[in-house]
Amino acid sequence: MRSQTFAGFEVIVVDDGSDAASRQACADLLGRLDGRFRVIELGTAGGPGYGPSIARNTGIDAATGDIITFCDDDDFWTGDTHLAAMVDVFDSQPDVDLYIGNQIAVSHLGATERTHWLPALVEMVAARPRTHAHGYRIPLAELVRAGGFAQLNILALRRTTAQAIGGFWTRTSYEEDRDFFWRAADAARAVFFNPDVVAQHNVPDPSRQNNLSRRFSQAERWLLSALVSQHIAMKVDSTAIRALCLSYEGDILRRLSRYWSSEGKHALGWQYARRALAARVSLKWALYTAALGCRQLLRKGQA
Repeated sequence: MRSQTFAGFEVIVVDDGSDAASRQACADLLGRLDGRFRVIELGTAGGPGYGPSIARNTGIDAATGDIITFCDDDDFWTGDTHLAAMVDVFDSQPDVDLYIGNQIAVSHLGATERTHWLPALVEMVAARPRTHAHGYRIPLAELVRAGGFAQLNILALRRTTAQAIGGFWTRTSYEEDRDFFWRAADAARAVFFNPDVVAQHNVPDPSRQNNLSRRFSQAERWLLSALVSQHIAMKVDSTAIRALCLSYEGDILRRLSRYWSSEGKHALGWQYARRALAARVSLKWALYTAALGCRQLLRKGQA
């Protein structure tokens, strides 16, 4: 952060239950920094933690600046002009409420897994002249069509927008960033995209169980993804965002249907197949659902 060319920032570190040694190390580091840096400790050292949504909402509530941006503790910004470019966009375009940058993703072994975080969006604007020195204004319909969502490391928004949507949804600790992004995009008067790489996301080691998403089984993660999709669809005004989330929910429910069928829980597989069909209709899936239903009727007749 101290290498940023824009100096008018504040850094709020929200420590959500890290162990005593980590808290002491953070306190020692804070003693060598200036007043722009501060730490908020949640819970007890080594405790279970309140979760990412409450931690981030705590930071938003404590912020005094007009623009909110994020950086997870295992990732980092690579561009020294990241904040300067962001502030220039917000200052020069008063109706821009949401700013998206670009980042690479690197595996735990150091290999680059993604050279662009939102490749469809990068491709979409590649042949266009920039509407600003740092990028492009993006219509909401194009943002939806590009799919995916901006991870928090490359996201910034006006504090008033974050407050207007009620911050992060505290009922989930999985895909809370996707939920926050699409609700913020829906509330934003205008969205801006900077295709320059400004950050690096370090992909967690999939074999480790101490990262948050790995605390849930695959089936639980799918269930939570479906719930988050429903929450977004319920909260937004945009029919395009709602359709995107319901389509994604349909995909997730299909995975759950196949999963439960593969586990021998055919009745549950059929239930999820019907839910998936209701979320996203297709002839192929309707035939699949009908086949599962016929199989269930035959089983009941043989019982």
